[in-house]
Amino acid sequence: MSTTRILIKLGVALVTFTIGVSVTAIYWFYRLPDVVLPEVAKVDQRYSCFPGLSVRVLKSSNQRDFFPGGALSETIRSARFRNGWYSGQLEAMNELPLAALANEDESYRFLWLRAFHKPVAIHVWRTGMRHFIVVKRLNGRGGYDPGRFDLYWSHSLSENEWDSFMLHLEHSQYWLMPTEDDRIMFDGAQWILEGYREGRYHIVDRQSPDTGAYHDACMYLLRQSGLLAEIPAKEVY
Repeated sequence: MSTTRILIKLGVALVTFTIGVSVTAIYWFYRLPDVVLPEVAKVDQRYSCFPGLSVRVLKSSNQRDFFPGGALSETIRSARFRNGWYSGQLEAMNELPLAALANEDESYRFLWLRAFHKPVAIHVWRTGMRHFIVVKRLNGRGGYDPGRFDLYWSHSLSENEWDSFMLHLEHSQYWLMPTEDDRIMFDGAQWILEGYREGRYHIVDRQSPDTGAYHDACMYLLRQSGLLAEIPAKEVY
């Protein structure tokens, strides 16, 4: 057999083999189930509920009222009571109204008032691309005399920590939440979260929430404060 005929047969065999492999690959490709790719998280939607139910409050260093008129309650008696109670606790912590803090572009303050335990305030804010947290605790009781400083510290937050809190707020639809709900408890705790952004102010006040996205947002701040490491679980209410 000549060399030419041998080469021709080898060429035909190679082409036949290649076609067979290709057909088999195409067959199994179409037999396989469709691959579902994981969906990428869309973190840029975290401000979609803003401005929601917020009210316009212009920043001013002369601002003295912690809570704009009508922000706390629809009834005058309840508003006066809560205003006096919450303002007294914040004043004891040397806090200022969020609208009076000219150097903060966006700010949030969680006031945790447990009836028989130490009052706590956690203030987080953004100035440009920098983020900060301040934690204050008094030695009194949240439902009674606030007492004096028991703890006071501050440090910067990373961009990821700030973004995580923003996502918690978005999941809770914070800016769309009514200031109050219908839950009434005795000897519980007030979970009060204020927010100020772009000239808008909002406040949400809940009694001892034990589940839900708003609870999770406040708990995130408590974890960032480091206080949960020293507070017994039965005192977190």
